[in-house]
Amino acid sequence: MRSGNLPHGQEEFSLDDFNLSTAKREEITTGLTERQKFMANQWMNIHVQLNKGNFAALHEYCDTSKFTYDNPNRPDLGSFAEWSTSPEGLFKTFPPCVYRLMKVWGSGENEICTLNHHYGKQETLPYMGVPAKGQTINVMWFSWLKFEGDKLIHIYSISDVLTMFMDIGIIQAPQPVDPYK
Repeated sequence: MRSGNLPHGQEEFSLDDFNLSTAKREEITTGLTERQKFMANQWMNIHVQLNKGNFAALHEYCDTSKFTYDNPNRPDLGSFAEWSTSPEGLFKTFPPCVYRLMKVWGSGENEICTLNHHYGKQETLPYMGVPAKGQTINVMWFSWLKFEGDKLIHIYSISDVLTMFMDIGIIQAPQPVDPYK
């Protein structure tokens, strides 16, 4: 598949790229402390479960009593109960709906920042009132993740919702070649 929405050198991908091998996980986590690698692998494990549609596994990886979520694009998803509905809705609306970690940076022993890729295809269900016509999404997003012990307790995400909305057909927005001219 090809996408102009992905970072340079990553535009070509296949669904196999969402199944991160042990070697790929090691490559992604190179330079991190052991603790930071653990947190990154927990995040990748969450993606594995979401890619399978195993939403119950989120309880295994998140401290549901302390969990909070912030995203300026989704102010309605603050608690675990609210946030955990989103991956399931996306899974139903954009099958194959797969996620992968592309890059990770560590900060101390409880926080990492990740660059992620979400791919899906809208073939059956409407999204924000737009009927399914086979639209594909390639959403890049950053997440700041905070852990306590082995559990995820906070996610702050910022995602490329503008491109996703344009790809689906929710909005049209001109994209400048040089915005300063």
